[in-house]
Amino acid sequence: MSDHKVTVDQLPNGKWACFLHVTGHDEPINLGREFKNDEQAENWLNVSESVTAIEMMLRKYKK
Repeated sequence: MSDHKVTVDQLPNGKWACFLHVTGHDEPINLGREFKNDEQAENWLNVSESVTAIEMMLRKYKK
């Protein structure tokens, strides 16, 4: 079973962002990019930049 998942959620400013949810860490972690719509955010998850961001955050927050 995976110890993390990624979701796409709308921000208070109306933009969309990808969030990393790590087991053992209470708050979702914003992966640092904002998008005009949820489709753009989901598409970003298919590029290598998102994989790098996820790996960096996992190393930072994993215990």
